[in-house]
Amino acid sequence: MSKRKRSSPSGAALLRNAIRVAQVLEAAGSAKTLRKPLQVAGYGFLVRIRRLAQAITRCGTQSAYESRVLMRCMLEIQINYAWIRLRNSHSRALRFHHYWSIDRLRLLEKAGTIFRAADYADRRRALIAERRKVRHLFRFRDKNGKMQWAQSWASVSSVEARLAEVQRKEKPAAKPDPFMYGMYISFSSATHGSPNSLVEVLEVAGSRLVPKSQPEMKPKAHYIGAFILLAWAIEAFAKDSRLRRPCATDIDSVTKPLKEMLKIANKRWPAA
Repeated sequence: MSKRKRSSPSGAALLRNAIRVAQVLEAAGSAKTLRKPLQVAGYGFLVRIRRLAQAITRCGTQSAYESRVLMRCMLEIQINYAWIRLRNSHSRALRFHHYWSIDRLRLLEKAGTIFRAADYADRRRALIAERRKVRHLFRFRDKNGKMQWAQSWASVSSVEARLAEVQRKEKPAAKPDPFMYGMYISFSSATHGSPNSLVEVLEVAGSRLVPKSQPEMKPKAHYIGAFILLAWAIEAFAKDSRLRRPCATDIDSVTKPLKEMLKIANKRWPAA
């Protein structure tokens, strides 16, 4: 009697397990004293990606198109984390953490009219004092000799450029693969409410314009995408926090199916 071939777990099941493992790792990280800037950044990135993954599971297939917005956020976080880890990880993570004072001050100045004048002045004064503490990280002299504040926490300010640097490090001899950034652009279309996003959610039935009941061709695909990004974050943080060994059994339950999935993908679509 032949043995029945065991079916592979669904994308939703893989994602749910990855969420569980992320929470195990978060608990282990919380119990450990994390002081290094890279570890603190990695912990925060893991929490954010895990929460977004949970939101995707709650959206379900009915709101799969809206999961694009969440996937776009997950992908940008993953790119930022990968770029920070690429080189000079201590200083890059330090800048990432301390940029909040500049960011909040700019936000306050843009939205100042919602505060009473006295409250605005107090908040602005406090944020200027915080910004002053990190001027050694973000204050520079431009080509005209004028002092300026950095416009970004990263020396490479665009997501596309950061991704290209990461890909060049992974495969120095190859050109950056445009696929991942293409996915980012696709997700951005839904995020920003572009003209294309309207085309994607509408259709003509007879002579009437109606909403599509399902804008996604593969409404379950985001489960796999979210699983891959969360699995990457789990492995990266486990390594950075030195929690890989104590959490090995749980982590392996995520990384083993990921490696198998990537192996199958490479066989189907070998690199040119």
